[in-house]
Amino acid sequence: MGWGGGAGGELTTRILGIQKRVIRSMVGVSARTSCRQLFKELKILTLVLLYIMEVICYLRKHHQFVDLNSNIHAHNTSIKMDIHIQSYNTDLCKSSVINMGTKLYNKLPGYIKEIEL
Repeated sequence: MGWGGGAGGELTTRILGIQKRVIRSMVGVSARTSCRQLFKELKILTLVLLYIMEVICYLRKHHQFVDLNSNIHAHNTSIKMDIHIQSYNTDLCKSSVINMGTKLYNKLPGYIKEIEL
């Protein structure tokens, strides 16, 4: 799946547009109607939200490949349950599932991070 800039971002935008067109058609509203509330009412995730959910689920499932900040140092900080962010030099590594998932996971509320698998 393309994500971010370039042709991949254009593909994502086109697919999201198609998804919105289908939602409007299902409900029978005009093409100018906002889809935000329609997605909520129909309990359908947008392409963007599906990507975020899948990346975070993948990261939780494969948690053995990442280190928590609490494993890196012994300081009792507010981000001790966050995944340690690796530094990368290439764009390929920066946009990897592990790196993107780390950033998304670290934005989750603490009570969700503490849930045992």
